[in-house]
Amino acid sequence: MNIHRFLPALALAFCIYLLNVPVDIMDVDAAQYASMGREMLENGDFLHVYDRGNEYLDKPPLIFWLTAVSYQLFGINNFAFKFPAILFALLGVFAVYRFGRLWYDRETGALAAIILGITQGYFHFTNDVRTDVFLTNSVIACVWLLSEQIKSPRSFWWIPAFFFAGIGMLAKGPLGLVVPALALGTHVLITRDFKLIFNWRWLAGLVVVLVVLSPMLLGLYQQFDAQPDKLVNGRHHVSGLRFFFWEQSFGRITGENVWKNDSGPFFFVHSFAWSFLPWTLFFLAGFFNRIYNLARETRSTLASVPEWISFGGFLLPFIALSFSKYKLPHYIYVVFPFAAIITAFYLVTLFRQGKASVQTILLRVQWAILLLVWGFAGVIFLWFFPLRGIIEYTVAFLGLAAFIYFAFGGKFLTWQRIVFISLGSALSINVLLALRFYPSVLDYQAGGKIGRYIREKQINPDLVFNYMAGSRALDVYAQATIRDLRMDQLDSLLSAQQHVYLFTGQDGFHNLSARSIPFNVILKLDDFPVTLLRMNFGNPQKRPETLRPKYLLEIKS
Repeated sequence: MNIHRFLPALALAFCIYLLNVPVDIMDVDAAQYASMGREMLENGDFLHVYDRGNEYLDKPPLIFWLTAVSYQLFGINNFAFKFPAILFALLGVFAVYRFGRLWYDRETGALAAIILGITQGYFHFTNDVRTDVFLTNSVIACVWLLSEQIKSPRSFWWIPAFFFAGIGMLAKGPLGLVVPALALGTHVLITRDFKLIFNWRWLAGLVVVLVVLSPMLLGLYQQFDAQPDKLVNGRHHVSGLRFFFWEQSFGRITGENVWKNDSGPFFFVHSFAWSFLPWTLFFLAGFFNRIYNLARETRSTLASVPEWISFGGFLLPFIALSFSKYKLPHYIYVVFPFAAIITAFYLVTLFRQGKASVQTILLRVQWAILLLVWGFAGVIFLWFFPLRGIIEYTVAFLGLAAFIYFAFGGKFLTWQRIVFISLGSALSINVLLALRFYPSVLDYQAGGKIGRYIREKQINPDLVFNYMAGSRALDVYAQATIRDLRMDQLDSLLSAQQHVYLFTGQDGFHNLSARSIPFNVILKLDDFPVTLLRMNFGNPQKRPETLRPKYLLEIKS
């Protein structure tokens, strides 16, 4: 068995990451981060974070720092914003490979890297860039390097390990340190290797973390703690340091954080199930196999698993995040590297043992799952957003033909069929998503198109205002901060300014008409919140019912 023959699939995955680069940055979160990175670059203040000139206390500053630096190097464009995310994804894939190779062998490490890089979640968060891409890959880099330290106690791997723990905290708060601690702690408890706890390097590592965090901590203190009378998120006497270390992460579990939604305790079960495709089935088999080994709790069953870091790194954060009172699908991506290790070890063990009956069952179930995926892809690419051009039809034909051939044709071992149909389906469908689906959906992000128009026509952004509407993509592609304008401010603005432009929606349009304010319609575009996709939006017959107009209006007094 030679898993390394499948490594070129990772190169194809990287190409798909790059195919998604031209896709517009999505409202709301990614576009907000992109515009804030541009704002940070323009004001030259990297210690204090502002959003459209207002005090900002929510996400840690790493994503804004990386965006600002990338903009400085490559210009303000899609590539500059998405490039750091792609680099971190590659870091995570490499770290998983090294972790798997260290604890298991080269084949397990190679398969884990392939699994991680070719999950739906990794295709997603290298396109719709959030803070989770930096957290997830910093965490696995930290865990890999700590594992190197465990294997070589006299080495200095602990220094870069804690560096990445600090980077993870700069990405999304204390989770950057908590997740590695839970992962390593689980390994210590199950293996009873308690001597690992008593090591001066762990305390010294916290100093490394503080050094990495120091610019952010200084900025938070100066911006908030030293100025308690500031009004921040509707409150006075807000501590930026307390917010970072407690409220922003743990406050979502205790209820102190103001962010809440109606997600239930099993929200991440279905979120993980679709976002870990095409490997979800094999992960479940591997995960429950580990639980079975742990439940038997014999010396031989525990020793059959070289490490329990990945088990704890998946299970404990999954449970903790499920108690959060505010959940979004991408929050669970932090456990993906650990799931990849569990999956790879299970599959490699299964393939080596040659259990034909189990392999056959998994192949048939996987075939059924992927057939459903291809069926849904058919709905998307033949009905919702039909394919166009010879390239797209060729990719679809070759992908489906490969799926059928490797499932039923040729002389392949069962394990080869399992890997081939999974890789072929994931890669070909994601090429089609990059070429057809995402560009088609983003065609309905009116703010980005109007922002481009403002820049292309060299309209002075100081004369453009958001009126009863807003779009962060408007800021991104206008490459400017478009200010908000309240209804009570409009009359005074028009009396002082002879010529203005308004970005607005249907409510603003009707409001201006009712007040008999004359205006010219420069652009009228259909708009849809592209990160909140619904079946009715996909259905071409019902899509017009889901769209709302957005306007760029010109007012001359």
